[in-house]
Amino acid sequence: MSAARDVLSRAGIAYADLRPPGANAPGDDVLTGITGAAVLADAVAGLRHLFRYGIAVRLAGPTDVVVRSDPLVEHGQVVIRKPRRDVPVRDAGALRSALNGLLAQGAPDPAPFPYPPSIMFRDHQSAELAAEATRLARVFTDPVFVSGADLTGTLLDNPVKLADMSGGPRRLLDLLLLAHAFSRTDDGDHRVRDLRIPGLDEVRRVASTVEVFVQPSTDPESRVLACPLANDRQGFVIGLPPHTSDLMANISWALPTLFAVTEDAASDAAGPDSFTPDRDSTWADVDATVASYLRSWRPPRAATLLPPQPLIPMTMPEDEIPYGSGDPNMVFDACALFLIARELNPILHGRFSNGAEPPLLPFTAGLSREVRLETQADCAAYVHTMNALILGAGKDGPFVPDFDNIRRHFHHGRPSRFGRTRRLEEQARHEAGVVLACMNRTTEAVLSYYAVVDILAALARARRDGAVARRLEAIGDRREAVCHYMLWIKEHELPEAWGLRTRLVGEEDWWERVWEYVRHVQRHLVPTLVDPSG
Repeated sequence: MSAARDVLSRAGIAYADLRPPGANAPGDDVLTGITGAAVLADAVAGLRHLFRYGIAVRLAGPTDVVVRSDPLVEHGQVVIRKPRRDVPVRDAGALRSALNGLLAQGAPDPAPFPYPPSIMFRDHQSAELAAEATRLARVFTDPVFVSGADLTGTLLDNPVKLADMSGGPRRLLDLLLLAHAFSRTDDGDHRVRDLRIPGLDEVRRVASTVEVFVQPSTDPESRVLACPLANDRQGFVIGLPPHTSDLMANISWALPTLFAVTEDAASDAAGPDSFTPDRDSTWADVDATVASYLRSWRPPRAATLLPPQPLIPMTMPEDEIPYGSGDPNMVFDACALFLIARELNPILHGRFSNGAEPPLLPFTAGLSREVRLETQADCAAYVHTMNALILGAGKDGPFVPDFDNIRRHFHHGRPSRFGRTRRLEEQARHEAGVVLACMNRTTEAVLSYYAVVDILAALARARRDGAVARRLEAIGDRREAVCHYMLWIKEHELPEAWGLRTRLVGEEDWWERVWEYVRHVQRHLVPTLVDPSG
């Protein structure tokens, strides 16, 4: 990227450098600036031989042009990327003409640029950073994916629609910030014994430096970019992968069914290719949904995308109550919260600002240093997601359970006949039910996260996309340690904090049935997607 920076500087293009924070952080660097078509064409001509791959240039909205090194383009070549085909350009003159033609198609973007407002931290939200997050949604758009997901074809031309699309994740970011404000923390250092509560003032300062957006693509991972702000401050923008989040939600919705597969049906006693009718019928319904999402993952050029077949209801059923067992919104929120929390926690603990790495937890010993750090991020995100999901259960404000009352009055016996005691018991029963539901949905979201990355890794490997497969397989390497952590938290930490029994007998066996289903998808479903004739 240093060569690209030199080319832009020589062309006289003032740019901002957005890059993944932290040493050796994965992801794409983004250089963003303002210039005219002629200067941009000359700069692209200067870039064409600097990268391993060729360059694709596409219009992303009325006035935004994205220039990207693309593995589908031969080294040294430049193409104009259109929804259904690539148009090669020979030189800077041809590119200048093409850019002028593209930019003449639409009206300028509105000013100021729209963004979803923060509900809880509106007075502290950075309009500059929030508008940049909406613009980045265009940068990371996959046009093929959008052409299948947005039948109107207006998503990239309408920044208001882009901003609205990120409204839900912005609300979830607020919940995560609020959860951090009132949660006891060791700031990522397990050696600290005197935990502290950050408080609202600290979180308000963080709220002015972090935003989230939905990246309309099938990128499998969430991302974070560091963005320079005014007054020499640093901001952070988190990108949420909608395809991964939705597939997680569908698998999470199916987990209770997968857990319920009988022990005999879940064994491989008859061989890996032998499935009982119970397991066949249970898995077949989930297979259809998983396959529909996998077909649209990293779609090839000119692919015809069919809409997915979700198992989970896409709207709230009429007879369901919020945070009840059949509330799909709770499942979607848990999955998205976890993906955002993974990227937010290092920001909250100042790891990206001071460059320090957290001390390594003993239970991650035996893994590589990079995997250990990522494992700790997953573990922290598990607890953070749970707390945020609980806070979000309130109707008119944050939901704050009375754990003292739960300890005194929650039981499974007959309710008291006395009015005040009965009311306290009913309150304890309701609040305990919400807390346990949030814990269960968060646990299922983490299990579904690892299920999704294991499945996508197998698909990438089958398609001979080695770089993506290795990255996703590295995520799978931390699954076992994170599952052990969740079981430990449920057996020791949560009962002490909540006064509730949170680890269930046989829970590990239920989880093993999930991994058995994942192995089934890898062995039997993925090959049919790569080679339908096989």
